[in-house]
Amino acid sequence: MSNAPEFHAVPLAEVRAETPELVHLALNGVPAALREAYGTPGQYVQIREGDGKPGFFALASGPGREGFEFLIKRGPPLAEALAGKKAGQDLSISAPAGKGFPAAEAVGRALFLVGVGSGLAPLRAAAHAVLDGRLKPRAVRFYYGARRPDAIPYAAETKAWAAQGIEFHAICSQPPGGVWNGRTGRVQALLEECGAHVAPDACVFACGMKDMVADAKRILAAHGLPESRVFLNF
Repeated sequence: MSNAPEFHAVPLAEVRAETPELVHLALNGVPAALREAYGTPGQYVQIREGDGKPGFFALASGPGREGFEFLIKRGPPLAEALAGKKAGQDLSISAPAGKGFPAAEAVGRALFLVGVGSGLAPLRAAAHAVLDGRLKPRAVRFYYGARRPDAIPYAAETKAWAAQGIEFHAICSQPPGGVWNGRTGRVQALLEECGAHVAPDACVFACGMKDMVADAKRILAAHGLPESRVFLNF
């Protein structure tokens, strides 16, 4: 018996470059069954191009919204094929799956969203859930790391979050001279400084490289947060 998912052709509403390496895809007309299968931020869908092997992509928009959005990192053949699509073309996707982030753990607690690169996608979905009132933490701080300022996606959107109660803090590890007035270093440096905001029952949703996640757990443990309070979406 095959466990292969069923794929659905859904039209692309928008394709745009968010950064030189990251491409935003937006789908409209998502079937109700697929929207209903999306229950918690951090879930993923499989995307297939032609008869090729499907890839796994975290949803970059929050559950309960009409459309699906993705943040695709260019490079692999499938990602390049997706980046080359145009609005109006179909995208072949499966229903959302995976455990996602444990939303109940964040209710009434301080929530930290920590990520780098395309790991922003499922964390943006969590931020959307907060903005839409589906996820109700006590406070939200988002720490994001990129190599350069032009590698930070959704710049206008994340700036606007401050007025809606989400503090977004970005740091660049390799900024060109004269174009970045923010912090320089890795996202771990922001975590080193956040101790005053960390309570033992705080909740952390993290998405990024294995070493970054391991460092985050170590740093936050030094602030008094048990490693069991750091959650991944897979």
